[in-house]
Amino acid sequence: MKEVVNGFENLHDGGICVDCTIGGGGHTEGLILKYPDISVIGIDRDPQAVKIASENLSRFGTRVKIFQRSFSNLDDLLDDLGIEKVDAILADLGLSSFQIDETERGFSFKKDGPLDMRMGLNGKSALDVVNNYSAEEIERVIRDFSEERFAKKIASSIIIKRPIVTTDELVKAIFLSLPSYAKKDWKKIVTRVFQAIRIEVNDELANLEKLIEISKRRLKSGGRIAIISFHSLEDRIVKYAFKEKEFIPITKKPVVPGDDEINSNPRSRSAKLRISERV
Repeated sequence: MKEVVNGFENLHDGGICVDCTIGGGGHTEGLILKYPDISVIGIDRDPQAVKIASENLSRFGTRVKIFQRSFSNLDDLLDDLGIEKVDAILADLGLSSFQIDETERGFSFKKDGPLDMRMGLNGKSALDVVNNYSAEEIERVIRDFSEERFAKKIASSIIIKRPIVTTDELVKAIFLSLPSYAKKDWKKIVTRVFQAIRIEVNDELANLEKLIEISKRRLKSGGRIAIISFHSLEDRIVKYAFKEKEFIPITKKPVVPGDDEINSNPRSRSAKLRISERV
């Protein structure tokens, strides 16, 4: 989204931006090119993202420093770097294309692969959630993180079909749990369940809340935070946090991608960008 780069108009020479989810480095590249002499601290919990971004952004030299960290540990990283305050914080909460497309990561059900869904730096996997959680715990994950109305039926089916070790086996367990009238929407339901399990594996909502709290301490007065969310629960957290006394919303409503962006990148269709300024 070009709106992300343009939304950091507060950045000036010598400013520091933290790209909390550097992925392939696209947003960081846009910021570096638009704002002369700023520097970016890029972090990502995924070791492959760190490798790819380091290669893609190597031409910018010391203006970009990249670390393998979870953004929930941003406080510790800034302390290690001797940085008290920064000018901008960016987090894109969506999966990178290489994460989705790699079968062995288990994020997608389009190709059969092992149940994993770890973004890195965490021990628990989707395999552990699906095979070791109780029926009540699985129901809670699906209900709370996907708002799926068939959460109890799906959890019961998963318990019956265990052990489940591949994405195809999980899809079949979900499909078999659905009443006949709902089977026509099985792809949407499976997508929601996979997303819910991924959120549980990576503790995504709790980490988002931690990042927002960190931003209250680490952003300079007048500094900005931009968060791109892809899930209603994420957007809800961001929406209400940006109404707190520490922030002034820059985007009154979430910015969504236009038709051209959706056509060129269909995965962006559910993206919502919110930007706020630290008081």
